[in-house]
Amino acid sequence: MHGKEFKGYAVLKTYMAAFATAEACDSNTALLASGELRALEPIFKIYGQPRSFSGPIVTLKVFEDNVLVRQLLETRGEGRVLVIDGGGSKRCALVGGNLAQSAQNMGWSGIVVNGCIRDVDEINACDIGVRALGSNPLKSNKKAIGEKHAPISIAGTLIRDGEWLYADSDGILISKMELSI
Repeated sequence: MHGKEFKGYAVLKTYMAAFATAEACDSNTALLASGELRALEPIFKIYGQPRSFSGPIVTLKVFEDNVLVRQLLETRGEGRVLVIDGGGSKRCALVGGNLAQSAQNMGWSGIVVNGCIRDVDEINACDIGVRALGSNPLKSNKKAIGEKHAPISIAGTLIRDGEWLYADSDGILISKMELSI
């Protein structure tokens, strides 16, 4: 990892190399049936170097405004995943190369955007997992309007701050608790 190293982050990344969402679904049918483990609809494109990532979720709800995104990603990530409900807007980007680099340096494990990113080549060079609906070169508004740590609903799933996210090439899982395989 480039930049700052956070305690436990290297262990988390090593663990994720062996974690598979398909295997997690196969071995946790009771959690799937109860709704404690949910799969997001397959609407996200894969960006960033790591194909898999996981961590406790930090939720953010914004619309075409990335000021709060920057505020959160410039804090210590400690292996967490920022899940942004951007309302599904594809009219501008909520995360760009500078924010992805900052998130990597601050120890975030990943970013999931129900919206767009930009600076795709820069993000693909970063050691942080990113999922988004697509890319758009237009930057967002700067009004600091949004809601941190609130329940959000994206890709057919209600997601709460503090739940766990697991992502790999097969998809994205949301769990009420940390999973072990």
